[in-house]
Amino acid sequence: MKKLLLPFVGTIICMALLGLTTPVLAQSDSGTVTGTVTDTTGARVPSVDITIASKATGILRHTKSNNEGVFTVSSLATGTYDASFKATNFAPLEIHDIRLDVGQTFTLPVRLDITSVQTEVEVNAADSGLDRASAEIGGVVHGSQAQDLPLNGRNYVSLVALVPGAIDSGTGTQDQVRFAGLSAEDNTWHLDGVDNSGINHQYEKVAIRLQPSTEAIAEFRANSAGYSADQGGTAGGQIELVTRSGTNKFHASAWEFLRNTYFDATPWGTSGTLPTLRLNNFGANFGGPVFHDRLFFFTNWESLRQNQNLSVTGTVPSASFRAAALAKSPALAPILAQYPIGTVAIAGTTNALTWYGHAPSTDREDSGLARLDMHIDGRNDAFIRYNTDHYAVVTPGDLTALGYTTLTTPNIVFGVNTAFSPALTNNVRFGFNRAAFTQGATNTLPYSVVATGNFSTLDDATGSVRYDNSFTLTDDATFVHGRSTFKAGVTVRRIQENKSSPSTADEVYTYATLANFTNNLMDSDSYAGVVPLTGQRMTESFGYILDQFQFTRELTFNVGMRYEYFGVDHEVQGRGIIVDPLNCANVICPTGSEWYSPNLANFSPRLAVSYAPERLRGKTVLRAGYGIYYGNGQFGNLGTPIGNLTDKYTLNQTNAPGLSFPVTPYLGSVATSFSPSGSPINRRDTAVEEYTLSVQSDIAPRTTAQIAYFGNHASHVFSDVTLNGYILGTTKRPYTGYSTIDYRGSSNDAKTNALQASIRRDFSTGLLLSANYEFSHSLDNGGLGGGEADIPQNYNCHICEYASADQDMRHYFSASTIWKLPVGRGHMFLGDSSRVTDLFLGGWQVSGIGTARSGLPINVTISRSASALPDNLNKNQRPNLNPGVSIYAANKTPTNWLNGAAFSAPAAGTWGNAPRNIARAPGLWQLDTSLQKRFPVTERFGVTFRAEAFNLLNVAHYGTPAHVFAGSGFGVITSSFSSAATGTGTPRELQFMLRTDF
Repeated sequence: MKKLLLPFVGTIICMALLGLTTPVLAQSDSGTVTGTVTDTTGARVPSVDITIASKATGILRHTKSNNEGVFTVSSLATGTYDASFKATNFAPLEIHDIRLDVGQTFTLPVRLDITSVQTEVEVNAADSGLDRASAEIGGVVHGSQAQDLPLNGRNYVSLVALVPGAIDSGTGTQDQVRFAGLSAEDNTWHLDGVDNSGINHQYEKVAIRLQPSTEAIAEFRANSAGYSADQGGTAGGQIELVTRSGTNKFHASAWEFLRNTYFDATPWGTSGTLPTLRLNNFGANFGGPVFHDRLFFFTNWESLRQNQNLSVTGTVPSASFRAAALAKSPALAPILAQYPIGTVAIAGTTNALTWYGHAPSTDREDSGLARLDMHIDGRNDAFIRYNTDHYAVVTPGDLTALGYTTLTTPNIVFGVNTAFSPALTNNVRFGFNRAAFTQGATNTLPYSVVATGNFSTLDDATGSVRYDNSFTLTDDATFVHGRSTFKAGVTVRRIQENKSSPSTADEVYTYATLANFTNNLMDSDSYAGVVPLTGQRMTESFGYILDQFQFTRELTFNVGMRYEYFGVDHEVQGRGIIVDPLNCANVICPTGSEWYSPNLANFSPRLAVSYAPERLRGKTVLRAGYGIYYGNGQFGNLGTPIGNLTDKYTLNQTNAPGLSFPVTPYLGSVATSFSPSGSPINRRDTAVEEYTLSVQSDIAPRTTAQIAYFGNHASHVFSDVTLNGYILGTTKRPYTGYSTIDYRGSSNDAKTNALQASIRRDFSTGLLLSANYEFSHSLDNGGLGGGEADIPQNYNCHICEYASADQDMRHYFSASTIWKLPVGRGHMFLGDSSRVTDLFLGGWQVSGIGTARSGLPINVTISRSASALPDNLNKNQRPNLNPGVSIYAANKTPTNWLNGAAFSAPAAGTWGNAPRNIARAPGLWQLDTSLQKRFPVTERFGVTFRAEAFNLLNVAHYGTPAHVFAGSGFGVITSSFSSAATGTGTPRELQFMLRTDF
């Protein structure tokens, strides 16, 4: 009975919370207009008739100010609105061009003139850049930016890092974007208000680019820190995308983007011919009215075809090493034969060479989207949207083989918004999200070979299959009473994960040192057999209430409470072997036990205060906020019992003395070498305390600047440790009959402090400018958050791991601009030019993205035999640090980055004393630009040509230096930052576009 009731406990508590007040809340994928109506004396004016009109669709929303003069109109689609205010004995007022962004609460102080003559007053909306409703750090990216900025790969995720508080530590994919020092697994991705994550991971497992197409995005908001109680489900960034809708006018466009190697610079570190590339990205949009002012449609289709011949680089055995190894260990012949022949010498060693080769890589992606929006009547609006993306890629798997991946991601949402009265609105949505994924490789070896720090890894052909689904139901409303705008809501998310991973056996042979490889003394043989198709299930239930209270015209409070129950993961047929040696007798927990205890006390208070003093004419707002945020990390990490359904073992020189290739003679030791995965049955959800302090100011028309501080402290952060090492001073393990145990829990801590500055100028001026700078420091003892953690070198000394986080990026700067040049008819320059002159000189637009960022930490490690360590656990071992010697070379260059003289090998039976993450990789900076010209054919029909240059100045972007001490080429950078055809860190690349539109 307990197991049947627990999944509903969270929902019951959520409903109880909502019962404490009138049901309320606004969807974070829509917008809200709120404000206070006063007269010229400052007295509040009740019963004012208010109409909010969409300029795109003509849809009207009506409300009245209450007895406190307060009004709120919620669940408004993003776009531009006009507002009118009418009251007896007051002059009518019209406010035009209210730009409402996704998730924005637009505060509109309204002052009516007392008059006996009904003279209408028209004004433009106040600047929309100030946030008087919350203390969040974040920002909005408009569709014009997604469509007009130069994006290398046409992936909207490349724009997320343009938002304050966000960083991109990689090449612009979902798994590399982080917020406020937390993990990529701590982010929430929503599309039109429902789940759009990768389900197993919060991010998609592969770098898909068209989910959704940038051409289908109206805009998106990314909140980094300090957001209010209406958002959550994870402790990190909240990304809300909104798709485009049809309007009262028909619009259509068709386009193609073209890339070719012929126009690109040679990648740094490439030897021989330039890798070939052919990239075609094409698609079309069509939208408009089905019934004027009533029913609208929008459709989008986009496809991508990319063919490359990639440069592949590796470190391989030299001819002399091959001969020496074969002479000593003839059994190694099948392994050595898999390494290609190297051609370029490596300084400081005769045992290895650098090999350069080429391999084919193909990407094929097709996406589609259809949306219907219906204005049912003056109280009800509804919409339905469906999109899907079909992705298939073949790419180099290791030095000689190819890997293949497919992913299909259908997503559907249906929503209804109802205005029950001027004071009460409700918004309900139901959505379905799916990730159907397959992965494999063409490797001929049935095993992987890792020669740590010496040669490139040879992979086996392991793969996985998964069909993951999520169902999301949200119900939100807004209720206005007195000076309060109450908001509340419930979200229930059902997760289904059906997988076989690995779907083919995975076996890894590891040689810790060059001598061991030469002598065929294998340090470990780790085996994981096929996992049967299993079905994990979990139900999440969230609820919240908040009050946005307008204490005065200057002072607003946002006070809320959120409750989050993440449920308990389980297998639909009751399968799974629960391993927890720290809490269960005999290592394995009783059959039928819950995988872990539920976390029922995740109450998240949120508080924000904003102050916009009248003496500064309402042009400056001071904001402060505090909140607690919960998350349960990567969903896949909750299912360790599933992975134990297959044979898993680890052999080493201790439990299988003389272990060597081939391993068949040593398999008799498997019976006592079970190497399961475990996790604590009393696990805790990650809890993040977050605080913000910021000042925003309108420094010019449509131009807002911000200076902010934010910090957080995360406890119960994801941890990954290896248990069952030798009891110190002995050769016995605490848990007999088992080899090592991978134990994934929540025992780490992390914290971040950051200073952030930004400026933004709205595109309505013809010049969009957005710039952000962040100076931050993130520290942890190995766990970043979500599912990212380093295994400690010494399980008994977690404090020894405390250092800068793996993703600690001290300096991060990003900027973007779009400028419609004021040249041609109707503009500042040549405004009265002829049509012929305007055809050539008018309609030009330039845009660009600039990025500069610090290098990430490097953890210098050393490869050691397990027998040389006190606990026999050879994981992330570090060397000794020689005092007084610089860890960097005297003159840092890519071929001489780290100084080997700064390190030395620890004595047998001791751990190294070098701190974790002691060094830094090279930083990165680049400038992407575009120039485009629209040639009008008729008043509405035109053709646009665009040329884009990514990394315009062809800055060399270096990868991470070899950081295994005493390995081949230690401290040498042998590869570029990115080998991908798209994203950040490529050499200079040119792209061309042709578009027709009406």
